[in-house]
Amino acid sequence: MIDFYSKCVPLFTDAILFFYSLGWFEEARDEIGQYGPHDLALIPIGAYEPRWFMKAEHIDPSEAVKFMDAVKAKRAFPIHWGTFPLTSEPVFEPRNKLVAAMKEAGKDESTFSASLIGETTLYE
Repeated sequence: MIDFYSKCVPLFTDAILFFYSLGWFEEARDEIGQYGPHDLALIPIGAYEPRWFMKAEHIDPSEAVKFMDAVKAKRAFPIHWGTFPLTSEPVFEPRNKLVAAMKEAGKDESTFSASLIGETTLYE
């Protein structure tokens, strides 16, 4: 069994899933999928560069979109980005790359979009 679930925490109910550091690999898709569906997944999108060093522990925005699909989340909220320079990518690059990744995947951008710092996001 993949040690995936030890890196995520169901909040309050299984309807909300919180991920902290995790890496993506295609073989995990089926196993990860058994933990869904979820109404909301809090998925990290930052601290991913340089990839040769960070890939095993931190996903990039395009991999975050794959995680959203894999856990069958209706919506996702990006975390772990934009606060301060943690790794070598520019602080706001993850937000821009998430927009591009959602477009590339043909997804509704409103289901996984990064709020601006200080902006309020409501989920119903």
